[in-house]
Amino acid sequence: MSQSRHAIERLLKKNILPTTHADAAATQLEVYPSKRSWLMFFDKALLIVGVIALVLSLVFFIAYNWQHMGKMGKFALVEGALVLTIALYVALSFKRRFQLIRQLLLLIASVITGSLLALFGQVYQTGADTWQLFFGWVLLIVPWVIIARFPALWLLWLGLVNACLLLYLDVANLQFIDLYLQNTSQVAILTLVNFIAFYFWLISFDSPTKASTQKLFNHNHPKNLLSDISDSNVEYSLSHSKTNRSPIKSGLHWSTYVVGLLSTFFITYLAIVTVFDNGDIWATFIAILLWLGWCGFMLWQFYQRRLDLLMLTYLSFSMIMVVMFWVGKWLLDDFDAGGFLVLALLLIGMSSAAVVWLRKVAYIKNEDTTSFITKGDSDE
Repeated sequence: MSQSRHAIERLLKKNILPTTHADAAATQLEVYPSKRSWLMFFDKALLIVGVIALVLSLVFFIAYNWQHMGKMGKFALVEGALVLTIALYVALSFKRRFQLIRQLLLLIASVITGSLLALFGQVYQTGADTWQLFFGWVLLIVPWVIIARFPALWLLWLGLVNACLLLYLDVANLQFIDLYLQNTSQVAILTLVNFIAFYFWLISFDSPTKASTQKLFNHNHPKNLLSDISDSNVEYSLSHSKTNRSPIKSGLHWSTYVVGLLSTFFITYLAIVTVFDNGDIWATFIAILLWLGWCGFMLWQFYQRRLDLLMLTYLSFSMIMVVMFWVGKWLLDDFDAGGFLVLALLLIGMSSAAVVWLRKVAYIKNEDTTSFITKGDSDE
């Protein structure tokens, strides 16, 4: 349920909002998607799908006709598409219109750049390692990534960085690390890179509380359904909330959840990688310490500062996985049936506890979301 929906329910319980006007208020606060919202969604979705299909068609066309095209034809097709894309972006930039299209054009140019590098390596058989392709790709599209300020392009860039690191660490050993610690060190590097990216996403795409409050309480409502809630009441409740968390907080950007999932995967893998490697005790201790630090960061960021159920779900999943792997290492040395029974009961218990905790968090979030409706609510 959305924040606006909870606010309307609270207004109805306090008899501030008449029941006959509930549907009008829900439409005004965008609880129900309007016809215009659906049209905008399909317009953007079809545009993005069309762009992706267009750029992939270029790659597939060259691959399918590889034997029937010469070197110059292949390079002319790819480079011509790249030049045309940049020219369209420059033309639209001068007009200062169609921002989404301009961002998608830079996304197309970034993908074509990688295709051009792969084409060059395939045609001339340079013999370079695969990671060098991704490294060059990452460097060349940095200006476009910065100019576009497009989350999807940032995600592409982060994916290329991860691919480059994975391929490089797979063929090159770290000279200052012992041989039996190579795997743990490689996972630690990937974990650090993705955590830095995750923190950057939180800083860059975190929406302020005030903007969310202004959106929720729009006093330009045509029927003045919410006109009895003054700005002073909102400010009063924001400064006298029962909890230290912000009662109204817009959700994180969708790309933040993707990067958070990447960070969760790598930190969880780091915490359990020594289960398989049987590495040094100090490496295991440091890995577990880093994982505990990440857990503390997630609790502070998404439970104390704000409430975010999906991020807390990531945290719960990570904790369940780490505990299950380490307990399984101790119980399943002989693969006895008793160990599997204990693990099954532990999984059921931890999953149930996680669900109960997340439902409690959801209840707290609902209460915090609507606690600013009146002064009396914050004084109770």
